[in-house]
Amino acid sequence: MEVPRDQISTLLDQGLYSSAQMLGCFLVSSPAANAESSPHLKSESLVLLGDALFREREYRRAIHTYKQGLQHYKIIPKQNSTSTRSSLQSNRSSSPNSFNISAINENEVKFKIASCYCALSDNRAALVEMEGIPSKARNLQMNLLLGKLYRYARHNRAAIAYYKECLRHCPYVFEAIIALAELGVTAKDIISLFPQTANRNGKSPFDHFDSNRWLARYVEAQCCIASNDYKGGLELFLDLLQRFPNNIHLLLEIAKVEAIIGKKDEAIMNFEKARSIDPYLVTYMDEYAMLLKIKSDYSMLNKLVHDLLNIDPTRPEVFVALSVLWETKDERGALAYAEKVRYENRALGFVLFSIFTNIHTANNQSIRIDERHVTGFIMKVLIKYAYAKRPE
Repeated sequence: MEVPRDQISTLLDQGLYSSAQMLGCFLVSSPAANAESSPHLKSESLVLLGDALFREREYRRAIHTYKQGLQHYKIIPKQNSTSTRSSLQSNRSSSPNSFNISAINENEVKFKIASCYCALSDNRAALVEMEGIPSKARNLQMNLLLGKLYRYARHNRAAIAYYKECLRHCPYVFEAIIALAELGVTAKDIISLFPQTANRNGKSPFDHFDSNRWLARYVEAQCCIASNDYKGGLELFLDLLQRFPNNIHLLLEIAKVEAIIGKKDEAIMNFEKARSIDPYLVTYMDEYAMLLKIKSDYSMLNKLVHDLLNIDPTRPEVFVALSVLWETKDERGALAYAEKVRYENRALGFVLFSIFTNIHTANNQSIRIDERHVTGFIMKVLIKYAYAKRPE
């Protein structure tokens, strides 16, 4: 009895990843997907199962399954594999019986493997996979990942090249804009990358969506901040905020700059405004926590940490905020509080109990989750310095 391959795609599209994974196990072991007689079916089935595992965050299993799929893909006669190299996604609506030749896009599978390695913080292995994709086959998403990976590896020249390639295709890749600014590329050079190809109306896409040049102003602001011209960057961000009121991203950027230049009250106000617009915000909340501690607003700090734990206790910002809160308590009091919460909310209490038992655990956890999370290192140094000054 044949297992319907198209149903796995349907389950994946509907977000039913666990069911897709179980069905994938049946599909891979089906006699129809025999590795010797039907290597194309076997490879497609393995990639579909890999997709389900990836969505379930079983990254190591996904890597293993994807690589098995690629091994079977290489067995397929070249006249078949080169005739149709469309991605699995484009064939999801096809009948299960219509797959006579491979529909796998080898480069897409390599990108998925690299994404798994990134999720496991194995950036070196991810870079090896990405470098195996021919330059002409790389899309916007692939170029952005390559830019990040080369930057993590401190190959800044290569990182700049890939970030620039992103902006040549789409000027609204904000991650690329910020990264280029931080890597020292000038605003003029960044703006010159924006596409200028005219559309049917005779206007470039950039001019059509950007008649008042707001994106160029944003680029200038980020370049000012990256070059330590905080006053100039702040003025540009405030000007943009007038045009885009209640913009959460702008409010956070403004608050971050205000904190740097010592405008702590204004920074706290903007962090609070951003949270009032989106109470489930986590980005930069560790910096907000540090400001609250400096202002000795411990009731707000307690509330912030409690809210963050309920939103997503796995984010590095949450662990830094926890370490900030820990500094305001003695160890015995912190443990007693964690023990109390453990009975009221076992999941939340376990996180607190495990973190409060060691002075550096929260910051180490932040750094372990994201080794580039600068605030985690800053807070770790501050705690070490504070305890170094205490008498034995």
